[in-house]
Amino acid sequence: MWRLLFVLASLIYGTSGEIIIIGSGAAGIAAASRLLDNNITDFRILEAEDRIGGRIHSFFFGQAFVDIGAEYVHGDEGNLVYELAKDFISPEAEEDVAVYYSGSRKLGDNLVNTYTELERESWGRNPSFVSFGESFLQRYYARIFNQYKNDPEMIAFARDFIRTSECFLLGLESAFSWFRPSSSQNFQNTEGEQDLSWNGQGFKTILEILLHNFPKKTGYHINNKILLNKVVKKIVLFDDCVHIFCEDGSEYAPQHVIFTPSIGVLKANHRSLFVPRLDQFKARAIDSLGYDGVMKVLIEFSDVWWGNNTSFIFVASEENERRFRKEVPFGPIKDNDHWLNWFFYMDVAPNNPKVFIAWIVGPMVPEVEKLSEMQMKKAILAFLKISLGRDFRVPLPKRVIQSKWVSNPNFRGTYSYESVDTDKASIRHSREHLADPICSRDGVPRILFAGEATNPTRYGTVDGAVATGFREADRIADILSYKKITRRFRHRKDWYY
Repeated sequence: MWRLLFVLASLIYGTSGEIIIIGSGAAGIAAASRLLDNNITDFRILEAEDRIGGRIHSFFFGQAFVDIGAEYVHGDEGNLVYELAKDFISPEAEEDVAVYYSGSRKLGDNLVNTYTELERESWGRNPSFVSFGESFLQRYYARIFNQYKNDPEMIAFARDFIRTSECFLLGLESAFSWFRPSSSQNFQNTEGEQDLSWNGQGFKTILEILLHNFPKKTGYHINNKILLNKVVKKIVLFDDCVHIFCEDGSEYAPQHVIFTPSIGVLKANHRSLFVPRLDQFKARAIDSLGYDGVMKVLIEFSDVWWGNNTSFIFVASEENERRFRKEVPFGPIKDNDHWLNWFFYMDVAPNNPKVFIAWIVGPMVPEVEKLSEMQMKKAILAFLKISLGRDFRVPLPKRVIQSKWVSNPNFRGTYSYESVDTDKASIRHSREHLADPICSRDGVPRILFAGEATNPTRYGTVDGAVATGFREADRIADILSYKKITRRFRHRKDWYY
């Protein structure tokens, strides 16, 4: 049936060029840039959203650009994004971090430092199937109960700080529970400064840099190559091309496809999206790799009311829980746990003195995303008054915008992680399986895969995504170069006689 549809469509529409890139996030734009660097111009980009950028989403808010998605560059040694953008990013200013517990400021530096130490120790020193949560808690209990055994008040604080520790980890890994990520990871950290800021320009700047359009727009102009609102519903492999069907009825028949959407999209759709279906190794890798989500909330105020503080860490407590239930009766409660207990951190946005960026994590993120803007504004006000009201007069926020990455069918989450399920499935090199191209029967790579989840060591990062876009564009450049060489020899048979 698909062959018949393809023949009919080819008669009606003709072919649609050499290459289709699906997705215009970091990987897709990197692939387009690399193709253009190789003088390959016969491509189009199909983007499901009404904007480019993918999980990079920068927009003007307050007095500068803010990021509701990827925000910081982590590491300045061996980081591809840093190498491309080092002239335009800089370390964050020294933060004045305040830790608040049951409405009062606490000297929480010791516990924050303990978390940082134990977080490093908890990776990679365990047998298979051990989650990060199990590994961390074993070390935490041993350290804390020994350190504070004669201080009941500190023991109580340390017990409640367990939730804060989990929140830090969930923000790092984008998981709904710290019992999901495996303590055995293949991720490789980059050295150097870990919180490099775009100075109010937004992470969108890397997309402009990739296209040589920053700081001056004198590089590649690809707007005419990007087709927005193109949701791909079927990808059919043939020996000589790939056929793509979109939900709006449009169809394309390129020679090669670079597929860059999130692994969340693959988890939801891979069984119906590809014809023929993906092989068992790729399918098992998709199913077992971790992919959940975090929520960011942008909060703008009319005035700066928080003094010299630039960051706040919030430690959940029973006292706060009771007040949350009374003053914020809407939103999810799971296992007798109010969703605001997972609001753990906020800091002032770079170069944007009246805007906070807050983080909400944990198992209720999908339900919290359903709250209206007005509900979120009321909840934020109540939370801040309960947490900070003894020390500050907290006004009603001017504007509040929350992310909705999990509920958006074009993303279904934020970034991938190595899960305990990957260990249990005994899939070694799962990300390499995910990155393997799908070839036609003559061995030509037709469907290629890019995106952060296909990077074996820098998954979950923009630099990891950019590297995979370069990787697959280079693969296509090699294929096309080989075609040119063989075509040249085929037309000069006299060389052989």
